[in-house]
Amino acid sequence: MGSGMRRFISKWYLSQDPYDLALEVTRIKSRHKWSHADLIKLARVRTKDPAVSAVLKAVVRGLAAAQEEFKDKPEAQPILEYMTCVKEINQCSEPEVAIKLIDKHSFDVESLPTHLLNHAKVWEHAISRLPVRGVLSHLRTMAKRGFLTNESSPVLGKVLQSIRDPLALAASKLQPADILSVIAQVESCWEHPPTTAHKAKTQSPNYVKIPSPHHSLITGLQKMLVSSLSHVPKVPCSVVICVDCRPTITKGCWGLWSLKAVKAMSLTILALMKGGADITLTTLGEDKLMKQLPLNTTDTVETLGSRLEKVKGGVMDPALLMRWAREGTKRADLVICMTDSHAEVDREDLWTELELYRSTVCPVKHIYMALSSKSLFPTIANKT
Repeated sequence: MGSGMRRFISKWYLSQDPYDLALEVTRIKSRHKWSHADLIKLARVRTKDPAVSAVLKAVVRGLAAAQEEFKDKPEAQPILEYMTCVKEINQCSEPEVAIKLIDKHSFDVESLPTHLLNHAKVWEHAISRLPVRGVLSHLRTMAKRGFLTNESSPVLGKVLQSIRDPLALAASKLQPADILSVIAQVESCWEHPPTTAHKAKTQSPNYVKIPSPHHSLITGLQKMLVSSLSHVPKVPCSVVICVDCRPTITKGCWGLWSLKAVKAMSLTILALMKGGADITLTTLGEDKLMKQLPLNTTDTVETLGSRLEKVKGGVMDPALLMRWAREGTKRADLVICMTDSHAEVDREDLWTELELYRSTVCPVKHIYMALSSKSLFPTIANKT
């Protein structure tokens, strides 16, 4: 290991608060066959801070050695007591004892050993200490253990209580897109894409499917999604949106095979509308003519998405959209083209139409969104 890498690793360890460092080294002991002890020894991490030194010593030589070496250092005692409590809960096998330790030392789910997470009572106490974002990130773990299947499950009750809390939602700063992604995963029971390899895996006698969560969870998440729309930034403006309404909009997007691109499009449109945008929703028909689509303030992701799926659309043409807007003198601050993965765009024609629109109607920005693609090649942007 070179001196630069040693300085980089040392800087990370020494920049941590002692309690944060203690939590990190006990929560994640190793990754990719590298442990904290390996890194600390190779980087020769040293400090004069007794508290941090005690944590480093406990990682490399064990907690008993750290307690012996720093027994005369008052600054190190609180952190050593904390690490003793962490060790105690890691060795605990009784859920009742674990619950007392959780209440006494404010442990969260991240600091609990895996074997304790098999007990519903532990989750009941731990969920109340998690922020909403943390609850959503652990839904799969709870569902895998069957804690979200029955309506009478106390764990499900705690989860619903968390996601229904409007103050917790506001504090979480969760975006509607975050919640929609969670809904898609819950509805698919966190299944992998239905590829040939995965289908073969499901035929194995050792394969265990995650139990379907109770419908009240999906209902609660959908209401949470609606509530989150009221927290989007307010940006009053005029927006022209053209949606690619071909059947391919039912493909997965945002890295999730179970999230239809049409739902992501619908959510984006509704979020803009909730943010104060005056939206003109259009599509390009099979006859190569622009068509304006209805958009209501009462629309939801489901209702708008369902209408868009029924529209028979043609191949997306951003230049034709700009020409239609220019000839109709439709003033807009922003023009958005939404497609699943269509990347064949006449770039020169588009930029010619954009310049004509800007010179004859008003200044405008153009966004081309391919929600099912990781990147666009060639790019649409004019780099000149």
